[in-house]
Amino acid sequence: MKSVTLGEVVEIVSGATPRTSDPDNWHGDVRWATPADLSRLDGPYIYDTPRMITDAGLQSCAARVLPEGSVLLSSRAPIGHVAINSVPMATNQGFKSLIPGPRVDAKYLYHWLRANTAHLQSMGNGATFKELSKKTVERILVPLPTIDEQRRIAAILDHADVLRAKRRQVLTRLDTLTQSIFHDMFGTEANNVALGDVCLRITDGTHQSPEWSDQGVPFLFVSNITSGEIDFETKKHISHDVWRTLTRRCPIDVGDVLYSTVGSYGFPAVVRTEDPFAFQRHIAHIKPDQDVLLPDFLSAQLSSAPLRRQAARAARGIAQPTVNLASIREFNIVVPSVARQKEFVARVAPVSEMKLQARAVANGLTALFESLQSRAFSGQL
Repeated sequence: MKSVTLGEVVEIVSGATPRTSDPDNWHGDVRWATPADLSRLDGPYIYDTPRMITDAGLQSCAARVLPEGSVLLSSRAPIGHVAINSVPMATNQGFKSLIPGPRVDAKYLYHWLRANTAHLQSMGNGATFKELSKKTVERILVPLPTIDEQRRIAAILDHADVLRAKRRQVLTRLDTLTQSIFHDMFGTEANNVALGDVCLRITDGTHQSPEWSDQGVPFLFVSNITSGEIDFETKKHISHDVWRTLTRRCPIDVGDVLYSTVGSYGFPAVVRTEDPFAFQRHIAHIKPDQDVLLPDFLSAQLSSAPLRRQAARAARGIAQPTVNLASIREFNIVVPSVARQKEFVARVAPVSEMKLQARAVANGLTALFESLQSRAFSGQL
């Protein structure tokens, strides 16, 4: 299959942010996307954005409105989020967006970029954080069959992706059921206990990039805990010696609760394994005092609407909204008796079992999808 550079077949557009201190730049009619907005999508299209800028804000910076059907590619913080805009919108500086020419199908390009996230990330440069420059994006080689063949491949991958999306919807509904039980039991009780007062420790993962190994102990990122359970599928590993060094300060124990704090913030997951692993600083490490606060009860509460609102109020930053550890320690929570917490955990246990089964099916569909991706872009589909 012939390959071409992206610079030959698309127009590459960088984004920008109007001055945030000027209120005249904000709350207008121009949709304005950040990489975090793409992380919350459950499909290829982005229809709207939480933040809007004014025409004056657009004119004050280097941002540009992308036509409908462009492919938005986050080029930093992180590299590799992809979406197609269904309506015109601008982006912040975390993007190198692609306006397809006549030789390339947007959906085909979307699928190829998603299939090659690790490759794109490996091309990033920068001291503080990795970033794809416009020149780097222009040089990216993409296999390009005929436009009809691109559309055929995209349709096959679309179908497989829809099956995965339906399974995710099942998981979402099961999460909603858990929250309904929580609200039924504790919805009228006041949040009047600071989380930090009922925990033995609240800290976070390593702040330095560790020395990587080809295999060994899994090293996790925020994306590994956004499903409500810890996903140990990762391409990053460290040695056991490095793991011991990283976790000496605060060992990871069964019953600890992890909590995403950056970008896709607000997702908890309970540690249920004694197998070693480590994680980055964008994950908070919460050790509840299990004499007064059960891990599954805490996890359900961190997922509840009142705690999500507290997290949203505490989040700082636009491109990468962040909830810091001090704010997490100040979260006001409900702490009923341990007996009632155990009653809650018993009521949601069947739901948790269904979630595990649904997740196993979802993982199987993901493996199928990745196999189709590999065959599609190597000319074997």
